[in-house]
Amino acid sequence: MLHLLKLEFLKVKNYKPIIVMAILYLVLLPATLLLGKALPEEPAAFFGIPGCYNFPNIWKYMGYIGSWLGFLFLGFMGVLSITMEFGNKTLRQNIITGLSRKEYFSAKIVLITAISLIAIAYYFLAGTVIGMIHADPLYMDIYVKSFNYLPNYFLMNFAYMSFGLFLGMLVRRTGFAIFLFLAYGIFLEQIIRGLHLYYFPASRSVIFYPLNAIEDLTPLPFVEMANDMVREMDFNPFLSSSEAMITVTIYTALFIFGAYRLMMKRDL
Repeated sequence: MLHLLKLEFLKVKNYKPIIVMAILYLVLLPATLLLGKALPEEPAAFFGIPGCYNFPNIWKYMGYIGSWLGFLFLGFMGVLSITMEFGNKTLRQNIITGLSRKEYFSAKIVLITAISLIAIAYYFLAGTVIGMIHADPLYMDIYVKSFNYLPNYFLMNFAYMSFGLFLGMLVRRTGFAIFLFLAYGIFLEQIIRGLHLYYFPASRSVIFYPLNAIEDLTPLPFVEMANDMVREMDFNPFLSSSEAMITVTIYTALFIFGAYRLMMKRDL
């Protein structure tokens, strides 16, 4: 496993698009949260900003920000991790020099797992530092209870990267794969869900689509607003944490299985 991780690291360490995305992710995760300090008092109060720097709220707000950043940057990194191989022809070279297709694919899974672990470690570190600076006083029991947000954050990042890996393996061309990634995430799934809701207006199954489920791992933290929305609808439009984790785990397994089948069956 370490050999495969080292091999992947050697490939990406000088690949500028991935380096740039990693830096942007690391900078924007805490910076976007801290920008709330620049908001005028009334808008900040409306969005709950004053309390977002304390435990456990900081994990909710930073997790929601991380969901967007994970989609844009880590998801792109999942796409690029495979499409750059086709563009640079390093995939075929690895196979020719003795790496089996299964080992090659395993290396990709090791890579996205490592990146997801780094992301969650940074989320934990940044949240802890910001939270401790603003905590007055700091209650350790509340701080420790906040750790239950960590598995959701890891799974969210791993799922986005698995989806990107699948699309990269499916399409192979970087530009088209990224376009498809963005198009599905921003437009296509929303259109499909809209049609689903039109034909089945009272069906809760509309919220179990893949990217919606991933988003619900670290949902919009405005609880009061969400409760008002729920009362006006025929069903709860949000997945619970356990529902989201089970649903996303199944979709992630399907993404990985799909990418694996493409890897094993298609010409390289």
